[in-house]
Amino acid sequence: MQQKQPAEFRPEFRIIAEGQDITAIIRENLVDISITDNGGATGKTDELQITLLSETLKLPPKGARLSVALGFNGQLVDKGWFVVSGRASSGPPRKIQLYATSAPMNAQKQPGNVQSQKSRSWDGVTLGDIVKTVATDNGLIPKIATQLASIAIEHIDQVRESDAALMTRLARAHNAVSKAAGGYWLFLEQGEATTASGGALSNVTITREALSSWSYSDGQRGATTGKPAKTADGKGKKGKVSVSYFDPADGRTKTQSLEHDGPDQANPFTQPSKAQADSSAKSKMTQANRNERRMTLSGPGRPQYVPLTAESRITTAGFGEEEDRPWLIESLAFSLSSSGLAMAFNLVTDIKPPAESKAKAAKKEKKSDGIGYFD
Repeated sequence: MQQKQPAEFRPEFRIIAEGQDITAIIRENLVDISITDNGGATGKTDELQITLLSETLKLPPKGARLSVALGFNGQLVDKGWFVVSGRASSGPPRKIQLYATSAPMNAQKQPGNVQSQKSRSWDGVTLGDIVKTVATDNGLIPKIATQLASIAIEHIDQVRESDAALMTRLARAHNAVSKAAGGYWLFLEQGEATTASGGALSNVTITREALSSWSYSDGQRGATTGKPAKTADGKGKKGKVSVSYFDPADGRTKTQSLEHDGPDQANPFTQPSKAQADSSAKSKMTQANRNERRMTLSGPGRPQYVPLTAESRITTAGFGEEEDRPWLIESLAFSLSSSGLAMAFNLVTDIKPPAESKAKAAKKEKKSDGIGYFD
């Protein structure tokens, strides 16, 4: 007699298309469903891909809106809605692939297309004003962190640039994350691990026993932080992040610099004010710190991991002294097939870890390797 899979681990899903529940039809023909949740710092939109086998199923129209939920044993978690932007079929047998994104990328049935290039300018506005305008243009509801909404923008040009690219540029300049998801355009502080309403995102601890594979790396090419070189007096040598700006008081171009644990870096673009130069330098430092350490995790999906989203926190335990630490989820993917629900996480350094985690990290730094090679 075949042993039944525990009810807790029987994955389920729900898909609603334009208000109509099509779960039964999809389940009957399903090969797999995959959802990729990309953090706002990646500059990528969330993605949904559905693969079906059917000789008769009609292809949904481009621009159709799909709402998706995943979970176990009837306990489903809403993973947002997606707009169908691509369709493909092949055979025999007839295989259908549907591709959808969380940001509107087809204006056929939606108010806007975040990839359409535009040219316009803003003067004397706030960051909140720009986010509201862009979100409304694309049929989305603006959600911006209070601390960011009031930032003054003296002047900014959008020249043959898409709304998605503009918002990514603004996010990088103001130490924020930007993404369209679930009917909202989110513009939040980087590393805060909070929802659009200000609540804390899910935070779980994961052990190696829960995974099928994992990897850790630090100091890879492209990383710009790490232990600074020692000077003659034995102290760490600091590098500088420099950004040029125009000073209207005397008409000169000046430089704003911030010290960090890494090599010197310079922003190639001159900012219109000292405030924006300072914000740009802080953002560049944050990005460097995020990329210093990375970790990937993959394994079978479990109920406690389904609510996780990009920019949530994960704490790893039982992997090793360097590997065990708090992380931010840069991106994550869930894939549902006949084999069950699988998950894969890409993690980056938690740049604003909780106080308890900071204390543990400081304790690690004080430990000697016993030889002195890496002091």
